[in-house]
Amino acid sequence: MRIGIFGGTFDPPHEGHRKYACEAIRRLSLDRLIVIPTFIPPHKAFDGVSADDRLAMTRLLFEDEERITVSDTELVRKGKSYTCETVAQLREEYPDDELIFLVGSDMLLSFHTWRKPEEILRCVKICAVSRDSSADEASMRRYIDEHFYEDRDRFIICSFTPIEISSTQVRNAVKNGEPTDGMISEQVRKYIIEKELYL
Repeated sequence: MRIGIFGGTFDPPHEGHRKYACEAIRRLSLDRLIVIPTFIPPHKAFDGVSADDRLAMTRLLFEDEERITVSDTELVRKGKSYTCETVAQLREEYPDDELIFLVGSDMLLSFHTWRKPEEILRCVKICAVSRDSSADEASMRRYIDEHFYEDRDRFIICSFTPIEISSTQVRNAVKNGEPTDGMISEQVRKYIIEKELYL
């Protein structure tokens, strides 16, 4: 099988995440996509809602997508959510499958600073998603050649439709009592109201 891996804080998960996931399945011909909410992001300060709430909302967002599975892998492991540990675990679980880890162009350009990037590339291919322009794609190719020339065949560059929604926008709308129509699913909206999140 060809399996994609889509990680993030999902604070909260929104319709942009669903569109991105579904486009990844189409563009990369994935048999399955595993969505993994982080426990603690290693690259940035995080003071969002609890991991359990983010996991529950992410499962609600993707509950009707038959090829998408939401995993609690990083929540169970706790601590900082290092990609190298996650993909090593997934490689053990899926030894015969092709694993493709999705990253945005901004994250790709710092990939050499991640913990054990060479080990990550042994476990998975990296799909770097360009959302801007051909210039963005060119800068990613230069970066790969500069830092990972010998492993450049482990990278895929794809252009996806730009996502016009962000978790920050959703949080601000909820906090300010503004409508979230088209930004989050009805199930996620009900969960946020019930749990009184982002107020």
